[in-house]
Amino acid sequence: MEILIKQEVLKGALQNLIPVIDKSSAKPILSNFLMRTIPDQNMVEFLATDHELSLIERFPAEVRAEGSMCVNARKMYDISKEFVEEEVRIQSTEQLWIHVSCGKSQLRLPSVDVGLYPQTLVEDLSGKVSISTNDLKRAIDMTLFAAQTNESRRNLMGVNLSAKSGATRWLATDGHRLAQILISVDSLEMGDVEDVIIPRKALGEVRRSLELFGERVDVSFDERVMQFSGENIVYKTRLIEGKFPNCDPIIPKDNALICSLDRERLMNSLRIVSSISAEKLRPVKLTLSSGKMLLESEKTDYGEVSDELQVEYASEDFQIGFNSRYLMDVLSVMEEENVKLEFKNPMSPTVIRDVEKDDFLSVIMPLRIEW
Repeated sequence: MEILIKQEVLKGALQNLIPVIDKSSAKPILSNFLMRTIPDQNMVEFLATDHELSLIERFPAEVRAEGSMCVNARKMYDISKEFVEEEVRIQSTEQLWIHVSCGKSQLRLPSVDVGLYPQTLVEDLSGKVSISTNDLKRAIDMTLFAAQTNESRRNLMGVNLSAKSGATRWLATDGHRLAQILISVDSLEMGDVEDVIIPRKALGEVRRSLELFGERVDVSFDERVMQFSGENIVYKTRLIEGKFPNCDPIIPKDNALICSLDRERLMNSLRIVSSISAEKLRPVKLTLSSGKMLLESEKTDYGEVSDELQVEYASEDFQIGFNSRYLMDVLSVMEEENVKLEFKNPMSPTVIRDVEKDDFLSVIMPLRIEW
């Protein structure tokens, strides 16, 4: 195998691979990536996998001799990003050595037998969704923050995808908060499954690489795996096994105390009030009265902070406590200028929505406050 490839192209391709490769020493072969030429095309294919998530991407290159090679991804990336010339020459030998040159820089790296590297096959799967890149970005941004991050409940460590009223329903929860968005798509076939749980790592990597997919992403899946396919890139991930909980009963339908306010102003107030707290939860108390909201921090050795802002609220005086980080997380992904908070009582879940749109909602459990 011998190719000439642009330094920026090589660096970008490897930069996408690095988060996918297995970083543990238990499976050394997975610290490598596979590069192979595509017959009769001036294109090379890069492939990396950790057995759970796989990435296949294609980039243009001048192919002088067809073939394939398998080499350590981190070493190749660390070297390639330091090259200063525009073009990189990569050549493999039968003795499993890789020769890399860029301008006056020359190096030789050991490689691995290509046959030992796990192969990733793109399958024809029964479930299919065609979604615009922008809509997929919204789906990920507006739900992934609420997914569980530890292994205690593995079935919550991702985003649940299902169909609802002809649209796709993206839903995540960690037991303390929930985020849901409904997105209409051009075509939707659930195949043999009612819903699937997509791992947070896979969605994070897809989100990071969305510019490579083009205008649309073709999502295909069955009960085992899911594929995200674009112009010159494919991510394939194993799905999370288990049953995602029925979250419909958790979403309140009868919260009668409604407050509307400026989203950026509320975020600013939360940053002010939570800045003094040393606790992990950073608790904050909201006190609502006619036309205003008072935010207060808990009194600690570090002092105390309060802030007041104007809101649209005309119901009874009301107090409730929250983990301020949960509020900040949902407010930071919302898109509209004004948001709506819906309350029932100090110990019932609160619903947060956009004032103008009804396709997104988040539910946050309150904190018990005693100050």
